[in-house]
Amino acid sequence: MKKIMVKWCKRPWLVVTYAIGIAIAMVCIFQWGFWKPEKRLLAMLGILLPLHVFEENTYPDGFHYMMNLAQNSDRPDQGPMNRLTDMISNFGGELLFLALFLWGGNAATTILVAFFGVGETAVHLVLGILTQKKLKDRGMKSIYGPGLATACLTMLPLSIYAIHVLSGEALGASDIVAGVVFIAGVIALLIRIPMMVFGKFQPEYAFESSGYFRKFE
Repeated sequence: MKKIMVKWCKRPWLVVTYAIGIAIAMVCIFQWGFWKPEKRLLAMLGILLPLHVFEENTYPDGFHYMMNLAQNSDRPDQGPMNRLTDMISNFGGELLFLALFLWGGNAATTILVAFFGVGETAVHLVLGILTQKKLKDRGMKSIYGPGLATACLTMLPLSIYAIHVLSGEALGASDIVAGVVFIAGVIALLIRIPMMVFGKFQPEYAFESSGYFRKFE
């Protein structure tokens, strides 16, 4: 079983994630005009997350190196973010967004979309600043790290649109509470807990390359 998981955590999950994003995009072509704004937002998030993952994990690749270096890891290719935790966070997120998209969405999911792009952009900016400080002596001059471009140029505008949608709705306390639960659930179940439980130095789940940061090693 572990051999299967190790293999899955290399490239297969990425291919499936990209395929889901493409499938949602194809459905959008034919059904966009029939959907309410809440469902459109979830569709776009289901498309943009794979694009974001592509920048982080395929080209230029290397987000894990920045994430781990910022946490003072002496083995940034292995942990605390490794292939297993990365797969859980991103593939799990894509499955969640796909499920919410198929369900249809509501004000609470719109709150999640509004937070997601802002949160991703903030995280990438902070990590970029921290990493640039650590690697400036090795020639890193900008705060760019894999994922920043798609966060700023695609996810952040989507969040701004989600905020615009929310401004036209009469939000109830239950909507706000449900939205906060969605956000807390994503952070805890897909990001923090996987890194706490599985974020150990496991060579079998190590990344093969530091990607964008190879030139600064």
